Amino acid sequence: MSRLSLFLLAALLLAGAAPAQQGEDISIRGNFPQVLARGETTAQMANRIAILIAPLDRLIAPPCGMKRFFDFAGADYVDLNDVSRRLDPRAQSNGVWRIVVQGKGCWSPRVHNVFVFSRGVSPASLRLGVPGRTSAGVKHQQDATQIVLREANSVAARTNCEERAFLVDTAATVKRVSGKVWSELWTTSACEIQRKWAITFTPEGDKMRIMVVPT
Repeated sequence: MSRLSLFLLAALLLAGAAPAQQGEDISIRGNFPQVLARGETTAQMANRIAILIAPLDRLIAPPCGMKRFFDFAGADYVDLNDVSRRLDPRAQSNGVWRIVVQGKGCWSPRVHNVFVFSRGVSPASLRLGVPGRTSAGVKHQQDATQIVLREANSVAARTNCEERAFLVDTAATVKRVSGKVWSELWTTSACEIQRKWAITFTPEGDKMRIMVVPT
């Protein structure tokens, strides 16, 4: 098992994210697939993944003095429009590699998803998905996130909370079946108050209707 220890500086920020604490010790561990590290080493790719997920990870599990670990939990080639559906990477298909990383330390378990978009011989483009176990495709994750966070920020503002909401977890409550309606439960947090949202995804031809209801 390889380990790359990272010391992220306070200058590391994401929009709406809390800054890294100076000198915080972060380790990313595991056997990352070498085949995905084109134009860079696996250690360099792991370093980029850690930097990508660290700001959200700190929001979900604020620094507490414990060491922060990111553990490689698997990689699979999934359908761009249905990440619960695995595809054969050798076939010509509408797929993308997903790397799953578990965050550990500071008591709050969390699951991060990173999508790896190939750029030939150059290092791949990395995109952070929503945390947890959603079945929604890459684009529909983005669409649902915009709706959920808009609603979560609206609710938070009515309680005099000035913090921006962020996603903590996602989970399917009804298993996704191709072409059928399915539902999920997404969790947001703002001002240390978590709220849950029932998300209904309804396929309509080549489009997806997304309904968000607080629970």
